[in-house]
Amino acid sequence: MKGKKSNRIIWTVGAFVALYVSFLLCRYVLLGLHGMKQWPVFMLLFGLIFIIIAAIFDGRKVMICTVAGYIGGFALGMLFKSYGKEQGGGRTSNAWQIWTVSFIVIVIAGIVWELMDKHMKKKKTT
Repeated sequence: MKGKKSNRIIWTVGAFVALYVSFLLCRYVLLGLHGMKQWPVFMLLFGLIFIIIAAIFDGRKVMICTVAGYIGGFALGMLFKSYGKEQGGGRTSNAWQIWTVSFIVIVIAGIVWELMDKHMKKKKTT
């Protein structure tokens, strides 16, 4: 039992570290690409919540997909963003929307992957 608990802690800490490194990369290193100062922080908080919930249920695949969704969603947002103008004449971008939706979809895919894997393992043992 101790080995399983320490393994879960290692996975959780590793996911936190990977998510934080992704945050630092997106927030500071790549700031010139997107100009968003607050949104990477909000996305980090969403990711932390997902990782904590995944840690409670021992969802390693969800942790992996959370980190992949953060950085992958960012990449998709930067790749497919488009610009518009608001009524006041300012410039807008939909990159944050693409990032958010991509992030959530990838996390949901991780949840589905986790549930399917647990179901298959349960089915295999019976």
